[in-house]
Amino acid sequence: MGHICQRRCPAVAPQGLIIGYGSPVRGDDYAGQAAAELMRQWRVTGLRVITQAQLTPELAAVIARSRRVIFLDAAVDRTHVEVRLIEPATVLTSSHQSDPAALLTLARILYGHAPRAVLITIPAYDTSLSLVLSPATARAVAHAARLARAYLGRATGHCKRGPLVNR
Repeated sequence: MGHICQRRCPAVAPQGLIIGYGSPVRGDDYAGQAAAELMRQWRVTGLRVITQAQLTPELAAVIARSRRVIFLDAAVDRTHVEVRLIEPATVLTSSHQSDPAALLTLARILYGHAPRAVLITIPAYDTSLSLVLSPATARAVAHAARLARAYLGRATGHCKRGPLVNR
């Protein structure tokens, strides 16, 4: 991972989109939404923030109108925050639930545009019924939000320090 440019990246994200998802009643599974809410508090100009319990096909329309999309989600199989590029899926399944790659494909098929996108996964240690994040996941949420902001700064050319994305 590269450096996180917190101070050098201005609070501007033209047509940027943050989608944080996860269950608000399953403890650390809420991490994606929590990171998105943190970014909403920063009031980044031009950034749209959406939080939902799960991804749905209806998000394809707003994704297609965006230049950059960052998906934020919790993952029980992670021990650290991870950033990776997401490409449109090659095969779509008919489901009411979606994943980031499927949403990019829907955006391209239905609306003619699939923006560049990354998925930031946040480690989840306790997904039992709870309205509170574990301390380790809460720290990871703050780190994920800073990574997302740095990625947006790089994407808009306002911040140019090293790579953030695992390929």
